[in-house]
Amino acid sequence: MSNIFSEEMKKEIIKLFDKRMIELKINEALNDYRDACMGIDLRVKEVNDRLVDVEDNTNDLENQFDNVATKHDLESIHKQLERLEDYVQHDELKDMVGQTMLKLMPNFKITISKEIKRHLVTIADYVIKNFKEKE
Repeated sequence: MSNIFSEEMKKEIIKLFDKRMIELKINEALNDYRDACMGIDLRVKEVNDRLVDVEDNTNDLENQFDNVATKHDLESIHKQLERLEDYVQHDELKDMVGQTMLKLMPNFKITISKEIKRHLVTIADYVIKNFKEKE
């Protein structure tokens, strides 16, 4: 096929193609497409870098959790609690909680007694009502 066209004819055909490409703005579209592809490639690389960072951070966190879990497994916590029970007597703990409740709610005993009285009255009303219905 190259034998059919002369060199001058080839140059003229190329000029015609170039002119037509310029008229149709194909070069601009191709350049825009190339720029868009390069932008996409850049964003993909940035996202990939971020994913690598996230994966590294995740692995670091998992390692930290594993370290904490091995340091503070349930058996060691139970042993520590057993040691604490030796130091604190239950009666002392009850007294401490009672005193703390009195400090937090100065009328704690009165409030509790009113609440118990209210419940007892409700129960008594219920019992009386049920006995009257049965008789």
